[in-house]
Amino acid sequence: MKTLGLVFLITLYSNITVLHAQGQSSKITFSARLVNIAEPQNFPEDAFGAQLFNLEMPTPDGLGYRSFLLQQKIKSKEYWLENTILSPRNNGERSTPQPIINSEGFIPTRKLSNGNIQTLIAGIPSDNTCAVSNDGIMLVGINSHVYAYNIHTNEPVFENHNITLTNMFSSTPTLGSFYDPKIIYDPKRDRFILTFLKDSSPANSRIIMCFSSTNNPADPWYVYELPGNPLNNNRWTDFPCLSITEEKVYYTANLIIPNVSWQVGFDGSVIWEMDKDAAFAGAADINATLYYDIKFGETFVRNLHPVNGADGTAHELVCLSNRNFDITNDTIFYVHFVDGELNVQALKTDVNYGVPPNARQSDTNTDDPTMGLQTNDARPLAGIMFDDEIQFVCNSVDPSTGFSAIYHGRITWADGLQVTGNIIGDDTRDFAYPNIAWSGNEDCDREVIINFLYSSPTIFPGAAAVFVDNDRNTSDVLVIKEGENIVDRLPGGYERWGDYTGLQRKFDETGIVYSFTYHALADKRNTGFGIALLSPDSSKIVATLDINNPLQVCGNYLTANVSGAMLPLQFIWNNGEATSNNTFGPFCVNEEITCTINDARGCSETVRFNAAFNPPAGDMVIFPNPAPDYAVALFQVEGTPIIKANLYDNAGNLIATLLEQPATNGLNQLVFSMATLAQGSYHLVIFADGKKIHQEKVLKAN
Repeated sequence: MKTLGLVFLITLYSNITVLHAQGQSSKITFSARLVNIAEPQNFPEDAFGAQLFNLEMPTPDGLGYRSFLLQQKIKSKEYWLENTILSPRNNGERSTPQPIINSEGFIPTRKLSNGNIQTLIAGIPSDNTCAVSNDGIMLVGINSHVYAYNIHTNEPVFENHNITLTNMFSSTPTLGSFYDPKIIYDPKRDRFILTFLKDSSPANSRIIMCFSSTNNPADPWYVYELPGNPLNNNRWTDFPCLSITEEKVYYTANLIIPNVSWQVGFDGSVIWEMDKDAAFAGAADINATLYYDIKFGETFVRNLHPVNGADGTAHELVCLSNRNFDITNDTIFYVHFVDGELNVQALKTDVNYGVPPNARQSDTNTDDPTMGLQTNDARPLAGIMFDDEIQFVCNSVDPSTGFSAIYHGRITWADGLQVTGNIIGDDTRDFAYPNIAWSGNEDCDREVIINFLYSSPTIFPGAAAVFVDNDRNTSDVLVIKEGENIVDRLPGGYERWGDYTGLQRKFDETGIVYSFTYHALADKRNTGFGIALLSPDSSKIVATLDINNPLQVCGNYLTANVSGAMLPLQFIWNNGEATSNNTFGPFCVNEEITCTINDARGCSETVRFNAAFNPPAGDMVIFPNPAPDYAVALFQVEGTPIIKANLYDNAGNLIATLLEQPATNGLNQLVFSMATLAQGSYHLVIFADGKKIHQEKVLKAN
């Protein structure tokens, strides 16, 4: 990949800058200790489902991150009241179909000691995350609880339906706050990975990494602990994210300085690299390398989010970041892990993003931008990697309305790193907390489904999705779950709405993704909602190679019949030159013919035709018949007998002994000329060690 030197204007809060500086970082290796083997089936019953939430609300004039974020939302409202852009969206052809709901969905539950089943109420914030295995087990996280659901039987997997992060960490009662779960599934190892955080002070901050021992999350888990204050310099860890490559697990997070202002409280994003196989094997400890001091120029890169592989496994580590607090900006930071070193580049997107305003409910005072449903900042929230591009999503402002919206970005590198973007917004609703998953039917597809949350002054908070096709056209919004009421869980101020949603392709199937999102209940509390979504695009190149006439020894022709492709088509026969000709020949038996079909989308399909001919035992087949000059006889023998081939006329007179020699076990081929014979019928007789085994009439043609 080429390093780009970009010059552009960073609006409102920066000066003109030449963005060609190389990144920098440091690293150190730790030993992550196995601290527990968690056995969900032996976890104690969660009799009360008790949770503890911090309900203290920040004020816009405070020092912390959330106080500064409120200040930015106030400024954003003022700015967009005066600078609304008429039509920044590029949704393309609105005829693009919506995703298809493929299941009734489920809400996580908890089983009480009396056998009653209750809805599992989410923490604050909800923190919805999910992963689904090839066997159809959907593992979801909902703040401090984990729930597993069998999508084939529509039943919970755990005996008590849900398990707590506290029990995952330790088999004995443990004081501490356990939060921010993230879940990922490794389709190649057929295992789950769960991570979460413990406590938010430098003395007690820990990163907890859990690796399933089998593909059943009810079986034991190997639980490892990493320091949340790894450099022992008064920091704690926040904002965890996960990605996997073939051999490694990558974990990104922020280091936070306590009790200072947001401007100096952020001490950089870090990347942890761990050995995946050792962890899945339950090694006593695993090496974990920490990459820190990650900067662009002299400035820390904030909120690194690793990019996942579209098919589940990334071929390398790439992380994305941006200027998440800016009211409007066009910078995307691209952090690439190359030969053990991190390279940081700043890219310029063609469509600006910006810090989103809070979303509105019916009880929201719209004159106060600090009220409503909290949408956080504009940091990247999810990304997927193909072999030729990355697609990612984040919260943003919609410049055409000033409402909260989704930024959908695309990074390509065919002509150097380039970023293009699109705002997914609405004229009446606020959108937030997107996730993205590949939904294509073919390797060449770049189609995706994006899920997210929505709300408005007249519509209860719900969950929705869109489909984006290969031409970057975005469908109309599909509502996948309507809310039952507004959300009202915190006293005064805004309500916590995120901080993320779950979405994953089912890796062993095409065109289906599983979503786990926030759901508002009738009693104004919230839980999660899981559902399957199908791609609306069922098109796929389907090709067959059909022989034009019954198979002959030679002189055969094939026709490639294709459906589901976009014209014009190219045909590559037997790895030759591309042609528009869908017919191939002539060819003889016992050949394998391959045909690769390329369509106008750049999609391709390779099909094969095996021209081997194996007549049934006891039969002999002669090609061509009638034969003008030569004939070929195919027949089976057992062992290695001496074969004699005699040709007789219709009266039974021997015309000639064509050959007499040892044969090979299996299919044999006899070729002989009939050019000197008169037109008429003859009989070919095959003897094996003196015993007649085959006889067939052969006709001499002119």
